[in-house]
Amino acid sequence: MQRVHRNLSRGEIEGLRDKLADLIPQAHMSIPEVIKTLRLITRKSQAEYAALCGVAPKVLATIERGQSAPTTKTLEKLLRPFGLGIGVVSLPQERGP
Repeated sequence: MQRVHRNLSRGEIEGLRDKLADLIPQAHMSIPEVIKTLRLITRKSQAEYAALCGVAPKVLATIERGQSAPTTKTLEKLLRPFGLGIGVVSLPQERGP
């Protein structure tokens, strides 16, 4: 069983939060934008890129339009030609009125 460190001081916790914030990049593009941009970089049609990645063209089209969210397996397939993987990013902060 993994040990839980509940006796960390407030300063240690703040230090860990700062370290984590420095390690996690900011998200600037949505998944549909990223996938479409990657496909355009390869200069392939949706059908060609889908075939290259091993997904159905209709699946790719609905993802690029933002009409469906890809499964992690599908997203991994779509990122593979660029040597990219799924990761954690910090979401942009919403601004109040």
